[in-house]
Amino acid sequence: MIITRSRRALVALSATALSGALSGMLVSPAAAHADTSTTAGDVAPAASAGDRAAAQHAAAWLGWQFVEKSHLQTEFDGTAYDDAGLTLDAVLAFAAAKSNAARSGAALNWLSDSTRLAGYIGDGTTESYAGAHAKLALALQVSGRDAASFGGRNVVSELAGLQASSGRLSDTSQWGDYSNAFGQSLGTIALVRAGQTKPANRAAAYLASQACADGGVPIAFEQGACTSDADATALAVQAFAATGRGAAAARAATWLRGKAIPAANTNSAGLAGAALVVAGRPNLATAAGLRTFIRGKQQTCDAPAGRRGAIAYAAGPFDRGTAVRATTQAILGLTSANLATLSATGSTPGAPALTC
Repeated sequence: MIITRSRRALVALSATALSGALSGMLVSPAAAHADTSTTAGDVAPAASAGDRAAAQHAAAWLGWQFVEKSHLQTEFDGTAYDDAGLTLDAVLAFAAAKSNAARSGAALNWLSDSTRLAGYIGDGTTESYAGAHAKLALALQVSGRDAASFGGRNVVSELAGLQASSGRLSDTSQWGDYSNAFGQSLGTIALVRAGQTKPANRAAAYLASQACADGGVPIAFEQGACTSDADATALAVQAFAATGRGAAAARAATWLRGKAIPAANTNSAGLAGAALVVAGRPNLATAAGLRTFIRGKQQTCDAPAGRRGAIAYAAGPFDRGTAVRATTQAILGLTSANLATLSATGSTPGAPALTC
C-alpha cells in the first residue's frame, strides 16, 4: 500500500520521525578553527569490535521487522502504511553493519515497481520530490545498484534536475516545496558519489549558506529565524566533508559536539556519532560516548526474545514503533558510517542474532 494522504501530511510525518534534536548542554565547545584532520591513531577507536557486533545484532532485529521480507511499515493515525523512506534507511543501516544483503536486495526490488516508485519519488513530471530522490540515489549507490537506471528511471539525473539556480534541491509539487536540509545533505553526497561535481558543490554551498550563526544547520530553509537542529547538522557535516568543505564541517561539528551529551535519544545519537567521526579530531571522544549511550539502550538477553537486538529510542518502556527508526540511525553511529564511502560490498546474506 502507498500512502495517499496529502503531501503536506506526509512531509510532516517524515520530519517528525527523523527529527528529535539532542538535548542538554556542555561547557563552551572548542573553537571552530580546531584541527579536524584525522590520523590512523584517531580512526582506530572509531568503532570497536563490540560496537560492530552490537550493530549486527541490531540489524538482525531490524530485518525481522520487514513485512513480507521486503519492506518496513509506519503506523500513522492507527493505520500501517508501507514506508519506502524508512525501508531505505534500513538498507543504509544493513550496509553499515555489513549484513542482511538479502533483505536489502528484496527491498530495492520491492521499490523498483514503477507505481510504487512513482508514489515515493514522484512521477518525474508534475510531482518530483528532492529528498526522496536523494535518499534513493544514495541507497542504490551504497548497494552497488545503478542509480541511473532503476525502475525505468534515472534517479541521479532527476535529482540534479531538481536543483534551482541557488543550489537548493527543491520539490516540484502541487503541494508546495517541502525540501529541507535532510534531502539537501543526502542529495549532495549522492551527487558526489555519482561524479556530478558541479551540482554537488552548488548544493553544498547552498547548504552552507543556510547555516545559523552558531554553526549548526536548521531543518527548514529560508526561514525568518534560524534554529539549528542536531539531526540536520549531523547530516550536513557529512555533506560538507564529502565536498571538501573542512571549515564548514568543523564549525557544524563544534556546534554538534556541544549538543551531543547527554543524548536524548538513540536516533539523534546515531546520526551525530557517525558525523563526529567523519569530522575527526577533536570529536572522537564525544562520538565514543554516543556509541556507549546507544549500546546502553540495546535490548539484550534480559528482554523478551522478540526485542533482543533492538535499540530503544529513549529511556522508558520499549516502543517498537519508535525503535524501528531509531535502530536504523543508531546502527550508523555504532559503525561510524561515512555516507560518502559507505558500501554494502562484503555484506553477509543475513545477520547474526544475539545469542543468549
